[in-house]
Amino acid sequence: MSSPFVSAKTTMKWLDNLAGFSDYDMHHALVEGLERFNGDARGDISNRIKMLRIMEETGIPLQAGILSQYLHDQGTPASAKQSLWRECHLFWDQLTVAYLSMLKPALRGSEEGKLEPWSAEITLKSLRYSALTMRWEYFRGGRPSESAWLRLHKIYRMAEMGGVALSKVEVEGRETDCVQEYVRALLYDLANIYAFSPAESRLVMEILDDLEKLPVPEIGLRHDRHTHMVDLAAVHGPKVIADKWVPGNRLRYLELQDVLDELNARAAKAQDELESDICKRLSKVINRSGAHRNAPRQSRFGEVETVFGADSVGKLFSPYRGMVLNKEILLLRDESNEGLGFVLEDKCKHSTGTLFAVNRGEGSSGWQLLAVRWAREEADEWLLGAESLSKHPRRVEIEWEKEGQENDTEVAIFLPLAKAKGDMSSNLLLPHTAYSLGRVVMLRDDGSQYRMRLGEIIETHESWLRVGFDVLSRQVGI
Repeated sequence: MSSPFVSAKTTMKWLDNLAGFSDYDMHHALVEGLERFNGDARGDISNRIKMLRIMEETGIPLQAGILSQYLHDQGTPASAKQSLWRECHLFWDQLTVAYLSMLKPALRGSEEGKLEPWSAEITLKSLRYSALTMRWEYFRGGRPSESAWLRLHKIYRMAEMGGVALSKVEVEGRETDCVQEYVRALLYDLANIYAFSPAESRLVMEILDDLEKLPVPEIGLRHDRHTHMVDLAAVHGPKVIADKWVPGNRLRYLELQDVLDELNARAAKAQDELESDICKRLSKVINRSGAHRNAPRQSRFGEVETVFGADSVGKLFSPYRGMVLNKEILLLRDESNEGLGFVLEDKCKHSTGTLFAVNRGEGSSGWQLLAVRWAREEADEWLLGAESLSKHPRRVEIEWEKEGQENDTEVAIFLPLAKAKGDMSSNLLLPHTAYSLGRVVMLRDDGSQYRMRLGEIIETHESWLRVGFDVLSRQVGI
């Protein structure tokens, strides 16, 4: 069969032949067509963009129908929902790939300047469809990958360097630009979509898309104005600015107060109670966001015993009983699969990253290991958020060979199923003196001996390090 992607005329003819299909089948055929289009990049580039725009204009209304079906029909069987999700995701993804292939030629003036008239449009659509692909991950209960964040930041930086970041382009009946599309993607990440139900998340998307007062990311930091920042070289979205944040060339600063004011104003005048409630919740979570969560938190109450600091935590797991520890009592506020929230009596004196252990009392499985991730004042309360590193940490000993000398031995803390770079894996907490990248160590635990290779440092906790490892071999009954 001859390719429909020879000219705009053959592409139009191919699309006309799909007219008798159902919307879903036509959408599916169009996605397959985009995959074929991206798989063969030969031909005149100005002709290719004309064909791409024809497929895009045909596909957008079909995509809107599939999106609506997915978001509305939450009672759909899981297999059918997965199929709908995949169709939506593939459409955005293939459009992203198509426009990205034209981005560098458009901005750098190659191909004899053929793409220059479309440079702003190509850049904007590369960014917009990349952001929509990422956004769609949230509706499956996932999060955008690190590579997706790097791609989004890179496209935005290219828009800045190419001088088209604020160039207006009409998309789906309204004017937009790269700044607006980029900032909306950042806001969607701040919105913590997991705290909303499927029905609410659709309204969240519409509210954020309707925002009018979006800030322009700035290079210079103004402590009295800017509220959030984003690192264009990072693998995540924006964060709240810390008081001691150091400016950098790849950092961009955002003033989101206008966004918060607009959300609060919309909440005040909304006649629909659900819309008003969501606007208030969005304003609140965007204002405090900077600690990324993968799941909503549930309210929890009661006092817990805590020990702060890596050295104190090390003593906690010492075999010597009766050691004096500076224990504190904290009040629980909420909990998620990822960590705990606390209410403090006063401003937090522990810095971000500080290691600490929590004992939840009777009925618990002992001390749980956490790390401080944020602390702030909210509604006249001092709050602290912590990420759970392991719910079942235990003391172990590691041993390694030292050339010409007796083997060295150190105490370590084994962290079963600690979270590392978005995946669940086990880690080790060990002193600086015991660490060397690639070092082979022996670990004895529960009657077994493991031969392990130490991996990269995940996080530093005072005189201790949290590292990954690879198990090389295991012997039982040692």
